[in-house]
Amino acid sequence: MQKILLYYKFTPIADPEAVKLWQKTLAESLNLRGRILVSRHGLNGTVGGNIDDLKVYAKATKEYPGFKDIVFKWSDGSREDFPRLSVKHRRELVGFKNSDDEFEVDDNGVVGGGVHLKPKQVV
Repeated sequence: MQKILLYYKFTPIADPEAVKLWQKTLAESLNLRGRILVSRHGLNGTVGGNIDDLKVYAKATKEYPGFKDIVFKWSDGSREDFPRLSVKHRRELVGFKNSDDEFEVDDNGVVGGGVHLKPKQVV
């Protein structure tokens, strides 16, 4: 059975290039396709593949200390929804308008960021 895995985690990454290479090697070894972005601020990805391979990928990714509590979301789809695997090191994990790295990330996420709300708390 095929699925798509979506995730992001704000956490400091000292060597984003090394994490990029590790993620690329891991995803390729599991025959996944999709997009993974790595920056000094964290990790963001959407990958598709066999559900058993995606479980191995999620478990291995959680072994990295900063990603131990990453939340993976499952979606319908498959690796065929993506033309290839793309793993890139970017300056920013999320692009903000007029940003010059205006925010910092620590082990708890974005420093001075907002409060996480549950869907029913939004009115």
